[in-house]
Amino acid sequence: MNEPSPIPIAVRMDWPRPLAFALSGGGSYGAAQVGMIRALLEHGIVPDLVVGVSVGALNGALLAARPDSAVTELVDLWSRIDRRTIFGSNPFGLVRNLVRDGALCRPSLLGSLIDDHLHARTFADLLVPFAAVVTEASTGAPELLTSGHLRTALLASAAIPGVFSRVTIGDREFLDGGVSANVPIRQAIAFGASTVISLDPSPSTPPSAFPGRIVGGLPRSVNLMIRNQQAHDVKELTDRYTVVSIPSVTPGDVSSFDFTATARLVEASYESTVAAISHWTPSPRPCPETAR
Repeated sequence: MNEPSPIPIAVRMDWPRPLAFALSGGGSYGAAQVGMIRALLEHGIVPDLVVGVSVGALNGALLAARPDSAVTELVDLWSRIDRRTIFGSNPFGLVRNLVRDGALCRPSLLGSLIDDHLHARTFADLLVPFAAVVTEASTGAPELLTSGHLRTALLASAAIPGVFSRVTIGDREFLDGGVSANVPIRQAIAFGASTVISLDPSPSTPPSAFPGRIVGGLPRSVNLMIRNQQAHDVKELTDRYTVVSIPSVTPGDVSSFDFTATARLVEASYESTVAAISHWTPSPRPCPETAR
């Protein structure tokens, strides 16, 4: 991976403020968000708000905690992420967890990654306002967590059903925000944004062949659902708000559980985002004051 550029390249944008980065979920696809974030920051495009889902919440929290050093810290984080550091390496342990807890993995490994790499402990410690999207377990509705302990909020936002157990906050249970709002454009607007830059690295093209087995077929089905959800949200909202989507370069044949392509995703997404920024105009779509 190339080192981040120490000198920002100033790009004038007349888009309405506040400007939010909306970071989707997607497991291993989250590596591509590192390249997107690097390109945006290098071009002087800095968020006023950050909203994240699942792995996007983890990336977003690191960005909100230390914007000036976020790229270096994200690169370090993703150099350490693989199946073993997230899910563990003992297949018998996974079966035991499933029988005992109703989920394959205990959150301790992910929690350790959060503790090791996120210097802020609460939302109040962050330099940029941040919201983690979660799904309320009893209603299935998306909600924004904006206060309290970050570790708990990030674990709740990433509590993939069947993979991680639900997370209890107060007297309520929450699970992965991607279940209800994997591409959090609406949530960013609800958080106060007038302009949203969507960082969704989900594959933009289908796999060459749809897998017949559940191991490959389930992630592909989820990806298709996510892509359709984003297309619907963007089309509906762009008439009233400025919504800019960073193009995804994630190949259709890469699974969201495949962490072997991290370096390639970071670099390819950086180059693609730089190319996209070069085509942006200072004011692509003014946002009327009456949009809210």
